Amino acid sequence: MDIAGAYGTGMGNMEGTCGALVGAGMIVGLVTRDRNLSRARMKEMMTKFQQRNGATQCRLLKGVGTGKPLRDCPDCVADACEFLEEYL
Repeated sequence: MDIAGAYGTGMGNMEGTCGALVGAGMIVGLVTRDRNLSRARMKEMMTKFQQRNGATQCRLLKGVGTGKPLRDCPDCVADACEFLEEYL
């Protein structure tokens, strides 16, 4: 929890990639220990997440500026875990 504590709210300010995806990417890297494979798997996870949720950026997922949230944080975490599980 401590190592990824800054990743909530889109890397600390809701502007960046969803922290659940960032955390999943960190685990992919630890598990694969292969830069090219990790990047390919991360791209696949990002694509699936985008297709399911309509965005990968926290600001858009939370509906900042639009007033229309696309996904709640617990659901984003569940999605990232689901996609990550395919590689574990």
